[in-house]
Amino acid sequence: MSAEFVPAVMLYRRSCATAHQARRRAIQSVGTGGRERRLREIDATVETIVLAQAAAEGWIHWAYHLAEVEPSRRGWIPRWQEAPRAIAGSASRELDEKTIETLRWLNAWRNYLVHNDAMARQRMETFVSQGTEVDLLTADTAEAVISRMDDAFTDIGGCIGWRTLPGLHSAFLWRAHDED
Repeated sequence: MSAEFVPAVMLYRRSCATAHQARRRAIQSVGTGGRERRLREIDATVETIVLAQAAAEGWIHWAYHLAEVEPSRRGWIPRWQEAPRAIAGSASRELDEKTIETLRWLNAWRNYLVHNDAMARQRMETFVSQGTEVDLLTADTAEAVISRMDDAFTDIGGCIGWRTLPGLHSAFLWRAHDED
């Protein structure tokens, strides 16, 4: 497979676009007082979360593939944690604790939204008060997902980018005019 085609980039690009859509829907909702625009803001926020998590998971698997390294740990978050040493060697620094916290936060949101089983709800309570989840599905959360993942991708890219892929960043991804 070509290193020029990284599916995670498309997922993250689309996640960034939906975060932008969430903000536009939020502004429209305030301007019109319409419930429909608030529901569209929620939709865009959910899409942002799910796509950003998929991009993070896909990106790390692709990085291992390009580095021709077999990960020893299961699960996408442990693979992120292991990647600096596994791919770049023992001299590489570990990921920032803030990066690991972001990955867990994003994973909790994604599992809550996709599975909503007892375990997912319990993990979500680590990050938000039970019963507030829908209230937090806002453009602010969508933007926080992108900001925090930009930082996480910058961190992992700084650790292993010279061996595989640079970290993704929203500032370098295009958004089509019709994605507003």
